[in-house]
Amino acid sequence: MRKVEKLATVIVLILLAFVYGHVHKTHAIYDRMIENDQYVMMDVSQDQISQEFVCEEETLDGIQVKCQNLQEDPEAEIRIYLQDCENGETVAESVKKVGDIKTGKFNEFSFDTVSRCRGKAYKVVFEKDFLALYAEKTSEEGTNLKINSEESEGTLILKTVTYRFDIETFCVFLLLVLYICVFFQFLNWLFSR
Repeated sequence: MRKVEKLATVIVLILLAFVYGHVHKTHAIYDRMIENDQYVMMDVSQDQISQEFVCEEETLDGIQVKCQNLQEDPEAEIRIYLQDCENGETVAESVKKVGDIKTGKFNEFSFDTVSRCRGKAYKVVFEKDFLALYAEKTSEEGTNLKINSEESEGTLILKTVTYRFDIETFCVFLLLVLYICVFFQFLNWLFSR
């Protein structure tokens, strides 16, 4: 009976780790080593700003961008577009209420899953919205920042988001559970002497 309980516990823990291992995996298109105080702010209310990048994942479920709210009305909507650079087609769009924007933080713009993305170039378009976007001063490899269709030096502080199973998160969870079990076994042995 004891073996059946242990086996059931192990199976439940592996299932929990599997569920816990499904995460929103992000990939930064900017240089993460640059300090926050070196970012510049770009006002989208005056211009159309677009950022090209190459996707590292097989699917794409959204983007996270560091931004600041410039609008007073919390019910106003901010709309972004994701376009395929190869054919210029809009493959996804996202709408977010101004009241949901956290100033100075990464804000996620989710959209329906876009498939077969690995290695493809995409462009995120911010059209005259009530936002100020943060950017670094240099252009990273595989990126292209445009302001009103003119190329500009810099890269938006932007991350791609993919919801998928992450083996690293799965393994770390199982190792943490194993560590806790071994630690309690050691305590049990230590105090039972």
